[in-house]
Amino acid sequence: MRHLTLAAMACLSLAACKQDAAAPPDVLGTGTEWTVTEIAGTPVPEGVTVTMQRPEPGMLAGTSGCNRYGGPIRAEKGRIHIGALVGTRMMCPDPQMTVETAFHSTIGRVTGARKSGTVLELTDDAGTVLIRARH
Repeated sequence: MRHLTLAAMACLSLAACKQDAAAPPDVLGTGTEWTVTEIAGTPVPEGVTVTMQRPEPGMLAGTSGCNRYGGPIRAEKGRIHIGALVGTRMMCPDPQMTVETAFHSTIGRVTGARKSGTVLELTDDAGTVLIRARH
């Protein structure tokens, strides 16, 4: 009986590891481009484009209103961790720069993700939607 208990615990441990491997960043899919429609409750204005995609596992990239960006994204214990994003450094007129500033100040607070159909929501620890996107 003790061997069965140990075997069951090992299976549960492996299942937990597998769940972490398929944690929230995988909701974004690899190669799927998401168009951000809302940042911190404010709609992205017409004519301003903010995108997100995972061109490969462990990487987040896109446009942030004016510039292109890229950086690391990983899952740990069921949470999303987005590392420092790097990007081009062009200046653009408002509203592009305002949206870009909002995106970069918000994306670093993301810890979770959920998807319903073609809508993606990136959330914080409290479950508050920080970024809403569609594909």
